[in-house]
Amino acid sequence: MPLQRRHGTASLQRARSHVEAGDLAAAQELLSELLTALPADPRHARPAEADAVALQTGVLLSLGEPYAARGWAAYGHNVFRRLYGERDSRTLHTLGLLAAVLTRVGAHGRAAQHYQRLIEVFSGLEGPRSDRALAARADLATVEHARGQCTTARMRLANAIAEHQAAHGTSHAVGIRMLARLAGMWRDCGDFDHAHALLAEARSYAMPAGFGSEIHDLLLAASRAPADERHVCGGEPLPETPLSPVELTIPPMLGTLATPEEPLQRPFSTLTYLPPHPELMTWEPEPMPATKPVARRQLPAGALALAAAIIGIVAVTVLLVLLITAVRNT
Repeated sequence: MPLQRRHGTASLQRARSHVEAGDLAAAQELLSELLTALPADPRHARPAEADAVALQTGVLLSLGEPYAARGWAAYGHNVFRRLYGERDSRTLHTLGLLAAVLTRVGAHGRAAQHYQRLIEVFSGLEGPRSDRALAARADLATVEHARGQCTTARMRLANAIAEHQAAHGTSHAVGIRMLARLAGMWRDCGDFDHAHALLAEARSYAMPAGFGSEIHDLLLAASRAPADERHVCGGEPLPETPLSPVELTIPPMLGTLATPEEPLQRPFSTLTYLPPHPELMTWEPEPMPATKPVARRQLPAGALALAAAIIGIVAVTVLLVLLITAVRNT
């Protein structure tokens, strides 16, 4: 059976509360239980089920389970696209989430295609220098770097940083995260001097802004992070594993796939500046249809005249019989 409306709404709210409190394991357990009756065909999923799938994808990715999140991400994007269309903000969020998952599992070619689509749509909707278009450009640069297209990636990300700083100033959390990502790119390519210079620049922007511990912890982790030994400049992209038919219908449950990766608290995650998921409309129970009164069936005018004539004849006949009987009795 599909999610019961009242139960599904309450469970989603509790799962969101767990996420906000940082208890991702509790949220994941609740969502897994909620989604046990998810229809295998995305065309039959309801809005609340789609919202639960999107939340499950983000939670699994944050827990370091990108392979377990992969099927959920594909399923969720299919559902949102059917429910709300290609350019709805909810659909675009799930497309960004799918791209982030594909990046984490090494499917860089499809991830790049999704980010290019996000850049195109956000540029058309909000302008090429809008926050979300810049975020998608930064994410695409991360994928290009992972594929070995290092010069293109660094140039794309540096341009996105410059445009972001022109719009928001230098002491902005997203811009500082992008600088840390650019420093990581230089470090992976062996240019440690350039990497340290960018991190020093990022620290100078963060100090007077009064950020909380999150940004300072990120910069500290970035300064201590080693170069990625697997990175090859100009190398061929890794072979990609296509989605199976099962992954394209109902997602696999947690624990059936690969060993978890490290959690997503890494300083250079593409999910760092993923556009936030907007709240869905309140999902209320559908009202019962009102009972319509049974309409009286009316006879045609000709039938009514004929019936009246017959009744008249019968009445006259009865009256004559009564008169004849009365005469005989007198």
